[in-house]
Amino acid sequence: MPKDNTSYLTPTYGRVLFNEDIPKNKLPENSHEPRAVYRFIRTEVLGCTAEIEKRCVKTLLDLYHAPAPMLDAEELAKDDHQPSSWGTLAVGSSEALMLCALSHKRRWMDSRKAQGLSTERPCIVLGSDVHITWVKFAEYFDVDIIWVPITKENNYAISATQVEDVINNPTISINTPNDTAVSNKQIICVVAVMGTSYTGQNDPVSDINDVLVKFKNSTTEPLDIPLHVDAASGGFIEPFRQHSDGQQAELKWDFSLEQVKTINVSGHKSGLVYPGIGWALWRDIKDIPKALFVTTNVLGFDESTYSLNFSRGSSMVLGQYYNFLRLGKNGYCSVIQNLMGIAQHLSAGLNRIRVTVIEDGNDEALLSDYKVLEIVNDGAYFPACAAKLSLGQQSDSLSDNDYLYNEHDVVAKLKQNNWIVPAFSMPLDATSPIDPQDPNAPTVNMMRMVVKESFSWDMAEQLIKNIAQAIGTLEVQTRALRYPDNKFSVQVRLDESTTSNAGGDESQRRFTLLTQANEGVLFQQHQKVSVADSSSLKLDIDLDIHA
Repeated sequence: MPKDNTSYLTPTYGRVLFNEDIPKNKLPENSHEPRAVYRFIRTEVLGCTAEIEKRCVKTLLDLYHAPAPMLDAEELAKDDHQPSSWGTLAVGSSEALMLCALSHKRRWMDSRKAQGLSTERPCIVLGSDVHITWVKFAEYFDVDIIWVPITKENNYAISATQVEDVINNPTISINTPNDTAVSNKQIICVVAVMGTSYTGQNDPVSDINDVLVKFKNSTTEPLDIPLHVDAASGGFIEPFRQHSDGQQAELKWDFSLEQVKTINVSGHKSGLVYPGIGWALWRDIKDIPKALFVTTNVLGFDESTYSLNFSRGSSMVLGQYYNFLRLGKNGYCSVIQNLMGIAQHLSAGLNRIRVTVIEDGNDEALLSDYKVLEIVNDGAYFPACAAKLSLGQQSDSLSDNDYLYNEHDVVAKLKQNNWIVPAFSMPLDATSPIDPQDPNAPTVNMMRMVVKESFSWDMAEQLIKNIAQAIGTLEVQTRALRYPDNKFSVQVRLDESTTSNAGGDESQRRFTLLTQANEGVLFQQHQKVSVADSSSLKLDIDLDIHA
């Protein structure tokens, strides 16, 4: 279809947005012109913020395949036995997850009271890859945590087998100072994450759901344990992520799964709204105890709410609704696919970094064309790159103590190029992600780079270059400090053997940085090289760094 170069001449009120029924309960398929959307919200629905909030909630419930639509209060008042999903606005995904988790706790307590059982020590099953807000929830609302450790074998996410092993144990040990134990009947819910805070990985939600369904349908001792999905990061990624053939992603993670009862999602991450806005969603409004709803007429009208705070601005709700109308499904798909492509490009570049270290007088290289980074998240399912160093014995021991420098040193070097890349330690034990009680507990260092709208393809190429430079600098500097009487040469290049491009002079497809720790000069190299791959990556090297 040829580009319409006269579209700007169309009057605002002559645009298609004003000549069609705007979807009120679902995301529109197509994008709309921004000025028309602004004018529509500004004039057509001005003063209807509460109605706009309902539209946003219903849109998300539809997007996440809620089995029943959300009914209005008037409809529920006539017959509260009707099936109805439900949701509410929050000031962020942190408040949203607390609302969801609190409803699970209170529902569990009501069920236990009805059976004449104790309501002491409710527990929640969390992977050690969860956001720190889950620790806050447990602390603030008196809930014990059953930690499921992340492992390298599961690519630093939890597995359905681990969850099954936890629930299958009638007596579960809690990692507390008293090392006490609880029953599997005290579990209020299991939490799975779409887009973990550490690496951007997805927990296997569908497999975990299958485990919970099996326990629910057990003929010996059934356990109906709900599944909560923390989709703060991934909730606006997975619905719009497409395969290379253009088909929608097939990961099942939302209300289409039987045991998924609640979902929290952030609007100010990939929902593309400014902070802070979050959404708490329920498969069935009956899963929220009525006592949690508070009704007041302090504003001059009856209002029943379920929230942790009272006052909040309306601008973020309007911003979310604007994005829904402005972008539509096609617009969100375009944005997310662009972010995914850049993340995959960044991951592929870092995966090709190779290091060679030669000591003068030694015929055998200390490192020979060594693959220096292990890519944990390559951007296939989430627009992020997570990587760790794989040097010395680190690949086996998952410890940085066996080598000259670690991920924290790399990101410190990157700050000199104005990059702020987080490096952190992930716990590999059944323990909290912060302040582990055992300082000697196993951890693994990681670097995470999340691709946002402002991060371009060219910036990704520059970051690849700067990370390679940082590694080369650290190789020389740390060796010069530890072995001042020795001389080393370091070569860093991009390996092209994994690219689809064939042919071409290999010497023109190498990013080479030759350095010598000699007479106080750490780097002295001026060279421009070209890496011929699908992206025609070109790296300009101009280094003259002295001790």
